[in-house]
Amino acid sequence: MITYNLHHIFEILNTPTNVMLLLLVFIITYGLFSLRKPSGFPPGPMGYPFIGSMVDLLKEPHLTLMKYGIKYGDIFTIKIGSQPVIVLNSLDVIKEALVKKQNDFAGRPYFYTFSSLMAEESQNIIFGNFTDKWKLQRKIGHQAIRNYASGENLESLIRCDAFPSFQRAIAKYNGKPFIPKTLLYLLVGNIIASMCFGKKYEYDDPELLKIMVLMNNLFESFGNGLAADFVPLFRYIPTPGHIAMKKYMKEWLNIIQHQIDEHKGKLGNGNTKVKSLIDDLLSIQRKAELAGEDQAKQLTDVNLRQTLSDIFAAGMETTINTLDWSIAYLTYYPDIQSKVQREIDDVIGDSRLPLLADRGKLPYCEAVMRELMRIRTVIPFALPHTTTVDTFVGGYAVPKDTWIWCNLWNVHMDGKYWEEPEDFCPERFLHADGEMLSKRDSFMPFSAGRRVCMGEALAKNELFLLFTSVFQQYTFTLPIGHRKPCLKPHFITQVIKCCPYKVIAVNRRK
Repeated sequence: MITYNLHHIFEILNTPTNVMLLLLVFIITYGLFSLRKPSGFPPGPMGYPFIGSMVDLLKEPHLTLMKYGIKYGDIFTIKIGSQPVIVLNSLDVIKEALVKKQNDFAGRPYFYTFSSLMAEESQNIIFGNFTDKWKLQRKIGHQAIRNYASGENLESLIRCDAFPSFQRAIAKYNGKPFIPKTLLYLLVGNIIASMCFGKKYEYDDPELLKIMVLMNNLFESFGNGLAADFVPLFRYIPTPGHIAMKKYMKEWLNIIQHQIDEHKGKLGNGNTKVKSLIDDLLSIQRKAELAGEDQAKQLTDVNLRQTLSDIFAAGMETTINTLDWSIAYLTYYPDIQSKVQREIDDVIGDSRLPLLADRGKLPYCEAVMRELMRIRTVIPFALPHTTTVDTFVGGYAVPKDTWIWCNLWNVHMDGKYWEEPEDFCPERFLHADGEMLSKRDSFMPFSAGRRVCMGEALAKNELFLLFTSVFQQYTFTLPIGHRKPCLKPHFITQVIKCCPYKVIAVNRRK
């Protein structure tokens, strides 16, 4: 019987036509099978064979997920390639997952692009999985930021070094139009590089320019490798994006390792003064080792490299793009720009640059910054999570290792919590008397729970100091004949960015 069946199969495969037909049937069957969602998962769009909803999410995915939410509810399932993803699309289900059950949803998916090419097999904080080693690494990274990157250190770095360099760069335009994001990129990059490496840079410093070009190349190539994260076949195809990302990441990690080796040498020579985040990380590590904490020995140079790389990412993307949106919006709305400047003038004057101690005295400035982060949430989906155990959310059973997306954009645009959410209205964060409202649960630009952005405190302090310093010193106007900046959000490589625009910076202190 078996012999007869095998003979019959070989007869079918005897002609190229039959082989092609059989292959076609297999492909169709597999394609239809790929549309199936796991049993018990929330409803959602069917998508297309093999690629799921990837085509629908290519353009304006933040708006596409809002539309899915209207049709399928606060929690739904999409397929990204062959990977099922549960999307949490409202404040209630996001809080249930990230706050009430934060340990259950504290995992990270394995991303081929990030884990293999960027994070040295998930040895970093951003993409590392939820383990004891990850907890220790995050604790040390967070402590280094808290010790060095706040208060007087950050203020001094901005007031004495980075911002004066920014002013000199603007002065070179001598009242001519320029694209502000270019200078903002160098301004913020200067701060983070100086903070991490303990060096002072001018904008034309070759080392700083090399770092910034490399970081920009990494961000640009970032999106080109995403297909391999959801369609495994692409992991074996050497696409230009993969090749470029691998090259840039190797160069970037070599720069960081060179800095680590330099600072280790100085510490080895008895120079124990903390001058940078590298010094602080090495000092924390050494103290833990001397105290006999065995876990500290797990923090190898790989972990140090990845922690520093994470601090660059956490300190740059949100700050640069929020500042870019701030100049665009306040140029578009000059009356709001004038109100910001009046408050700064009344409280601080022009004798000094702003300090962190001024933060509670500038409620309107704070409201404008919060409204910018709400209306143009720079990282609209945060970073993906996975479940660490079998759990529940939104009334659905969710197995361990399920991928979770949190749609922060939809939370910030939900009319249930924000009146006229499409309108730019800083007053929504203020009491009638002009004082700041207490924190609103529906405002979460840095996500929440165990995976809340490690650099949140740094980003907030840095953004406050730079925003108030920029508008204290300059008024931004439109060049003659130019249209107002386009305020439409553009989704590029997981980030909401502003279209390039030109302004004229008028020095208010001349």
